[in-house]
Amino acid sequence: MGSLNVSLNTFIVVTILALIAVVRFTYVYVRARYEFPGPPVKNFWIGNLDQTMADNVHEKWLQWNREYGHVFQTWNGPFSRVIYIGDPGMITAITTSNWPKSSAQYDGFRPLSGDALFVQTNHEKWHMQRKRLAPAFQPQIIDAQYGCFAKHLTRCVEYLDTAARDKSVVDFASLHVLLTLDFIGDIAYGVDFRALTPGSVCRISQLFDIVLPELMKCGLFPLRARFTILKKTREMHGAIAELRLMAEKAVENARHTADVSYENRKKSSNKIFEILAK
Repeated sequence: MGSLNVSLNTFIVVTILALIAVVRFTYVYVRARYEFPGPPVKNFWIGNLDQTMADNVHEKWLQWNREYGHVFQTWNGPFSRVIYIGDPGMITAITTSNWPKSSAQYDGFRPLSGDALFVQTNHEKWHMQRKRLAPAFQPQIIDAQYGCFAKHLTRCVEYLDTAARDKSVVDFASLHVLLTLDFIGDIAYGVDFRALTPGSVCRISQLFDIVLPELMKCGLFPLRARFTILKKTREMHGAIAELRLMAEKAVENARHTADVSYENRKKSSNKIFEILAK
């Protein structure tokens, strides 16, 4: 009889604690659901994953920004959400403040960025990497790049002129990526990718088309990048490996062109391709 009472009391305590946990979770969840606007959640268990895991999620971000405003949210199930901010003022306030980085969130981007500055959560390593990059942002270095930028920007305008004459649609997000590729390739490696040349095929742009959609999903779910079960994840890793090989060859070619030997490379350590190689 005594053991039955103990079991009954234990059951009652466990039930009460479980009810408290359920009530608390329901309160927190409902409050969070209505904290920011966002696309409707059709399934409690998967949230908005049926939409955020789609290949055209970038188009959905733009659509939701127009529909729900500059601050909205999506759900990754009942326990996790993503808050999107498109207001320039808020972005400025966030990016100019020293906020702690979520190591779990950044793990999803490591397949592409590795241990680089963008995903560095260790302050000492971040400081060392930032110090190495500093020479690339010296005023005289920036001033020397204006001519190069003007050349590629002119090519970008010509690209738009051609599109206007042909009455074709231009994706400005992709156009900016191509412009950046041409500019960085020129100033960093002395290579003209000609990504903006009509009719040309830019392999780097093709690889980024493979990498970026999957990388965004890995950012939401870091384990997706670690366990390469899905075909698209394996394709992303393959494309990243090809990008790294291309970068290594570009550095070696730039060294050869600049005639920088191993002995005097320290003297040329402020060259951008050497900074990127570190």
